Amino acid sequence: MDKWIEVKHIMTTDLITADPDETIDAVRHKLIANHIQHIPVVEGKKILGIISKGDIHRMEHHFTLFQSEKALESNRQIFSTILAAEIMTKSLVKLKDTDSATIAVDLFRENMFHALPVVNDKDQLVGMITPIDLLRYAFDDVKAIQR
Repeated sequence: MDKWIEVKHIMTTDLITADPDETIDAVRHKLIANHIQHIPVVEGKKILGIISKGDIHRMEHHFTLFQSEKALESNRQIFSTILAAEIMTKSLVKLKDTDSATIAVDLFRENMFHALPVVNDKDQLVGMITPIDLLRYAFDDVKAIQR
């Protein structure tokens, strides 16, 4: 494995994104329908924040104040009014597409990050990278060596 490879060669580029004015209900449906854990919130190509399934899950538990059949309907009403911009994580650590895999690994190891946005030199979102992307790269390389 070339630990100095640039993240642009490893990252996911086919991104599902959310707009800041989308409801949390719409964001949750995107996460579920696309089998993803994180969704960047963007305006054009500029990343404004990230929402994770965990963020939405914590919010569901925060707003469900009672155990009844009405809880589900109450959550639906609440989630149809809260916008992505209101719950997204705004203070982002971003990688540049020219940063090395080593930098990404260090950030994942030293922090509790599960996904990092990748931007180009114009600060435009061009991809996302996760520990899974790095593992795929590392183990695909190992498989090639073993052949």
